[in-house]
Amino acid sequence: MPPVFVCLLSYHQEIDRESALFAAHRGFVEQQIADGRFLCSGPRVGVRGGLVVAYGDDEAEARALFDRDPFVVEGVAGYELHQFRVGLADPASHLTAAS
Repeated sequence: MPPVFVCLLSYHQEIDRESALFAAHRGFVEQQIADGRFLCSGPRVGVRGGLVVAYGDDEAEARALFDRDPFVVEGVAGYELHQFRVGLADPASHLTAAS
């Protein structure tokens, strides 16, 4: 299992969920899920931002990917990236512990 990353997005402004920018962001996330790079994503509760759980080989690759998110490109969001190795996981998730 490659490293897993948690990306915490922080929005610098309110995000209009009906905007073309939101549609572009959603399309970006959907493509990463389809390509097997993202496990899941969604809005953070009680915080203006979002969260993505992603797979990647290394931090530089993960940062290059998140730098292409339309929210980041347009400057309406920044992010923190945290890498971890899976230790325990629900078998239904198909994640395996790092060796």
